[in-house]
Amino acid sequence: MLKQTLVLICVAFLSCAALLPGQSLRSTMKGPAAGVRGRITIDDFVRGKVQTNPIPKLKLYLLRVDDSKPLVELQESCSRAVADPGANPLRAYNLCAQNLRRAVALVPTLPSVATAETNRDGEYEFDAVPATGRYHVVGVKTVEGAEPIVMVGVTNKLRAGDHVTLNLSANDPWTRAVTP
Repeated sequence: MLKQTLVLICVAFLSCAALLPGQSLRSTMKGPAAGVRGRITIDDFVRGKVQTNPIPKLKLYLLRVDDSKPLVELQESCSRAVADPGANPLRAYNLCAQNLRRAVALVPTLPSVATAETNRDGEYEFDAVPATGRYHVVGVKTVEGAEPIVMVGVTNKLRAGDHVTLNLSANDPWTRAVTP
């Protein structure tokens, strides 16, 4: 009798445990989740014409804006150095190059809501994003023999059911976050 009671309790407990994650998600999100998708490209000049190519296999991080303040500080530091009319151009360039390398190392260590990778067409998607505010979509990649790639986009405040398209280009300055 004791064995049967324990089995029934375990079955009931496991059934509840399987249902609870979905139930708690529904109760905290107050409606459907949001989504962010887009395409990552780079413009190249081929025979005097601009050719847009996808960037496949690029690791992307979805970061809450509040959690990405260290990245924003690197961006702003570079922007200030370049914008200062009295600045030494070589020093400004070196600061920005150093901050770019720091950003590549920093981004994977920041608390991310989700990660994704672009497909062969440069497309990505973050599904079931908590609709709790604004997010940075950040792509980072080291390139042998060249400057690393850092792309930053920022969403508007996401609401339940929103599906935002945020396309990014490696040609956009990494110090300026692209918005949809």
